[in-house]
Amino acid sequence: MRAPLISSSSTHRHGAAQQAGFTLIELMVALVIGLIIILGAGQLFLMGFQTFRQIELLGNKQAALTFATETLIRDIRRASDIGYENGELTVEFPNNNDMASCTGTVVRVYRLSNSAVNANEGWSLNMGQDCNTAPTAALFEPLVTSFAANGFSVTPVPNGVWDIDFRLMAGRQGETDAFTFRAVNRNQAIE
Repeated sequence: MRAPLISSSSTHRHGAAQQAGFTLIELMVALVIGLIIILGAGQLFLMGFQTFRQIELLGNKQAALTFATETLIRDIRRASDIGYENGELTVEFPNNNDMASCTGTVVRVYRLSNSAVNANEGWSLNMGQDCNTAPTAALFEPLVTSFAANGFSVTPVPNGVWDIDFRLMAGRQGETDAFTFRAVNRNQAIE
């Protein structure tokens, strides 16, 4: 006996129906997988951006600390007279090409700005200088930022040693990092 004949056109139509496209479930699964991948990539990008920002702020803080420390220690070491009163450090030293137009003593005053530069940068350490007299307010310029409010003080220690205290901004919630450096005034140390 012979097997019944199956029409080739019905087999072709049945196969074409199976390969016509994706089912709704397959599309939804693909969309969910794609969404998970996109969310993961977005999270990685956000974490990388936040890390970059933190490193940038840390670098700025380190640069501010290094510059301020080196400048103040250099001036304290060579000073002929030093005074600290009302948040201002006054340093006097003979002109050694620090001011071209000055033939006498250079007077430098260091103090914090009256207000924060902005919320991210904090207060700035300002410096003003003049020849033979204390500088006027117009002569003050910012040196570095990232200081907290009341983040600069100087304390005399016996034998010409001065403690320089900095409080720098550490985060958005008002945290600060405190640093203390010592500078020795050569003139006072040998007296």
